[in-house]
Amino acid sequence: MPLYRNDNQILKWLAVNILMVVMMVIIGGITRLTDSGLSMTEWKLIGGVIPPINENDWSILFEKYKNFPEFNLKNFDFELIEFKKIFFWEYFHRIWGRLIGITFFCPLIFYWIKNRLTNYEKKFLIILSFLGCFQAFMGWFMVKSGLVDKPDVSHFRLALHLLIALIIYSMLLFLFCKIYRNKKIDHSMSKGKSLKFLKKTLLASIILISFTIISGAFVAGTNAGLAYNNFPLMGENLLPPLLLSNQTLNLSTTFNDIGFIQFFHRSLATLTLIFIISIVVFNLKNNLHFYFKKGLILLLVSILLQYTLGIIILKLFVPFTLGLFHQLGSLIILSILTILLAETSCNQIAETSCNQIKN
Repeated sequence: MPLYRNDNQILKWLAVNILMVVMMVIIGGITRLTDSGLSMTEWKLIGGVIPPINENDWSILFEKYKNFPEFNLKNFDFELIEFKKIFFWEYFHRIWGRLIGITFFCPLIFYWIKNRLTNYEKKFLIILSFLGCFQAFMGWFMVKSGLVDKPDVSHFRLALHLLIALIIYSMLLFLFCKIYRNKKIDHSMSKGKSLKFLKKTLLASIILISFTIISGAFVAGTNAGLAYNNFPLMGENLLPPLLLSNQTLNLSTTFNDIGFIQFFHRSLATLTLIFIISIVVFNLKNNLHFYFKKGLILLLVSILLQYTLGIIILKLFVPFTLGLFHQLGSLIILSILTILLAETSCNQIAETSCNQIKN
């Protein structure tokens, strides 16, 4: 794979999209935490851009909302003023998604026509384009699950929706780092076995943190964080009641039980914590460049803070602001891992290039 050229315009374009996706994750988190996601009961690509502009428009939307489970089973005492509050966040969420589409696809078409992209970047960005389109579909597919017979979206669809967003974010950040670091790589940086081992452990960490985030989406989607509010015990036991019962277990039973879902998230978070502490310790002992060691120490601090925050949130019955910070914490950890992974890749490309020149 060839070295990347340093194109400042493309870097700025990628940076804007990275920030847009970060904001989307934050807005999505607020939408979920405020239970606003089911306030818009229709999906219109063009018509959905125009907000209600008068009381008559608001009344029509509110009457439509009254025909669905969330109002009939949960928010039956809502007045129009309360409906407006939850409508705002879902509307903002959808509009921001459309803005991302514009800021991504319009420059992409321009750079493609002007032949400003390498073949590798074109393939990379085609995959991102398909993921972006699929993400838009998943957003509506998720909302649709809460408009049938219960006032909650499917936590499986919610988890997939979040996962795709994180994949898109990680891919954008990875590509940005590789282009940005292309001409800044110090050829005396870490090489050989130490770098290969670091890359493998970073990939394993990304997989683990991704599964932990998915399990966190299960918790958010079922309000399982309110099931048990002590730690490390769950009530009076280490295990949830489902695992202590004689009930026959299957995927449907376990991943729809809020006690098990919280236990699953606790277990994955603990496993991720132990694994990342271990890989940081092992990698710091290797002959790595200071850049990598600094990143690994930052990773260690971040995972310790994130785990501690998770326990605090649990004990405080999941306060809104801390819940949002917890979601951002997972994004920070994923960012550090992605940046370090991109750096190892850049170093390997530089090493290959140097070897070719020598030969």
